[in-house]
Amino acid sequence: MIKLERIGHVYLSVADQEVSKRFYRDVLGFAIAEEDPVHGGVFMTLGDNFHTLDIGQAPNPEVDRHPDLAGRPDRRRIGLGHLAFQVGSYAALRDAYIHLQAHGVAVKVALNHVNQRSLYFADPDGNTLEIYFEVPYALELFPNGRDDTDEALPLSKPGEPLPDWLLEDWPSPELKARIERIARQKKESVVV
Repeated sequence: MIKLERIGHVYLSVADQEVSKRFYRDVLGFAIAEEDPVHGGVFMTLGDNFHTLDIGQAPNPEVDRHPDLAGRPDRRRIGLGHLAFQVGSYAALRDAYIHLQAHGVAVKVALNHVNQRSLYFADPDGNTLEIYFEVPYALELFPNGRDDTDEALPLSKPGEPLPDWLLEDWPSPELKARIERIARQKKESVVV
């Protein structure tokens, strides 16, 4: 059996490499590790490895001259549905929401997935992206699945107050107690 450790990187073929580079760098905070047009384009990192995301100009001369002619991603077709980025805290998810709005990026939908809360939006090429916060020990908390109903969470427009769900103390006290119990059990098992 192959022993994969993690997804190493994702390559996106884009209509306008410079526009996409600015979006992923300036809006989402990626750093440029290398620009190498001969070997793929722009290699971008979140800092934990050399490259997490690679973007390259779509190899179509007609699209190069007229990027608006490029086909756009469509979840009804086979292929990538969305690309998700995890943040380390609920406060970081709230900050991401504020940051996206400040940069004119429309959040399409926000969902409560029971073990995580997610923001969905699009990059300049229409690829759906997700930023989410997942509760610690989600696998242990939900060993038989989440019974996820994809509860839609309300959104606000730029300049309006944040939605209440972004201001609440989440996860719930009951779920926090379960998380703390698992953390204690894991700590005790290490000590023994």
